Amino acid sequence: MDDLLPLLLSFPPHPPPAQPLSDNEYDGQIRGLLQVLNQTPGSRLTGKVTAGSDLLDILDPSINTLPYLYALLAHINSAQNHGGKQASNACPKATLPTGPLWPMMVGFLERFDPVQVRYAGHEWRRVVELVAKSARAVSKPLLALRPIQSAILRLDPTSSCYTSTHRLFARLCLEARVYRAALPILDRDIYHFPFNTDKQLPPLFQAPPCAQSKPSSSYITLSNGLSAKLDYRDHLEYFLYGAMLYIGLKKWERALLFLEIVVMAPTNNTASMIMIEAYKKWVLVGLLLKGRPLPMPRTTNFQASKAYRATAKPYDAIADVFKSGDGRRLKAEFDVGRSMWRDDCNTGLLIQVLDASRRFSILKLENTYLALSIPEVAQRTSPNPADHAETEAYVVSLISAGYVNATLSQPEDPSTPSILRFSGNSSIHPRFQSEATQYAELIEQTAKTVKLAEHVRSTDKKLCLTKEYIDWAKKARKTKEVGAGGAADGNQMDMTGDDYGLDEDMMGDM
Repeated sequence: MDDLLPLLLSFPPHPPPAQPLSDNEYDGQIRGLLQVLNQTPGSRLTGKVTAGSDLLDILDPSINTLPYLYALLAHINSAQNHGGKQASNACPKATLPTGPLWPMMVGFLERFDPVQVRYAGHEWRRVVELVAKSARAVSKPLLALRPIQSAILRLDPTSSCYTSTHRLFARLCLEARVYRAALPILDRDIYHFPFNTDKQLPPLFQAPPCAQSKPSSSYITLSNGLSAKLDYRDHLEYFLYGAMLYIGLKKWERALLFLEIVVMAPTNNTASMIMIEAYKKWVLVGLLLKGRPLPMPRTTNFQASKAYRATAKPYDAIADVFKSGDGRRLKAEFDVGRSMWRDDCNTGLLIQVLDASRRFSILKLENTYLALSIPEVAQRTSPNPADHAETEAYVVSLISAGYVNATLSQPEDPSTPSILRFSGNSSIHPRFQSEATQYAELIEQTAKTVKLAEHVRSTDKKLCLTKEYIDWAKKARKTKEVGAGGAADGNQMDMTGDDYGLDEDMMGDM
């Protein structure tokens, strides 16, 4: 072990050299270190040095990330081997939150060098998944949230490339019922999905994984193990879980967006159970956000939309009654379907829909009346028209929250009811915003647009380097040249470069 330790500490150079390593130099040295680690038996990595210390006590996970990771996995493998066949599928006691390896796994996920782990994706992901599995084993998924959140954001601060760890993290947040912990990940939009770089890009265009200027979608790939292999269910489940987390926080706009992504997902003329579940929630969230049934998203598959309508008729019925504004009938529909709402885990959403129906009924009064007495408001909107005090308190809460732009006049005579006077321009959302708040929102939206444009350019560049695109572009150029020479058949379709958005300068350089 003593002869191995200097080699493990040799990379990266510490302190850093005056002239930083180039990408190619860094890539060559780290691959050499990886070769040594892969050839070193686990028994040596778990052994003691001369002073009796363990490697995990000597190595710094923020500097010596790869040696620390391999040593940590060697200890985990040793713990599993000592547990026998039964422990091979279960979590070793040493990795449980009360075990000696737990603080080392958590500390690693919170301190690792994000560049180095690009070269050991499978090993890094194994630690992430073991932390989640160990926390679940003791029925405390909350313990895994912070380290896994840190791992995702250290690997990719933008969290713009979807990985299997995203789905794992969202599921853990639901299991722990700690919805707000998911926001640092959910609030970062997904722009890319990992692909197999080795098969899609020519070697000439494959920069080393350590390249600092590369977007996360370039180094998070299926081939390097930073994400497990994905199928169509994985991303649908992530967005469904994310919508459920946003629903728990009453962030209706983001919840509706996540649900629409699932509802509109490309499908082979059918709708999966995940998509049907998302549609049911989408109907209800649309009522809460917009106050009316929403039209089916335009890009939804026609057969999928038929499946939604056929399997979610009770939810569409709720939406139709909600639109009519009949609170008593809506309550009756809710009572009839109680068992269904409970089986679908949507009872909480339906209760909020009932409350929202009353709020939107009051907002609709503004379209007809300039002023109404509280008894008249209660008669038209309250579940208990005789309780005028409760109606007045409810109206005051709506005005205070900014949902209704109105005033409540209190007469001098206590026996005379209060008068609700509408001022116009009420909103389905709290509307009172200062000029500074509006300006901040404008700046935020501008930044999002700029970020989206950057990701689109990155995706376009990546697409233009794939073999499939190059072959198609060459064929399109050849067809254009044949058509320009008059050699094409009279019925030949006019396929010019402009029709295909083809950049002739780019093609000339090929």
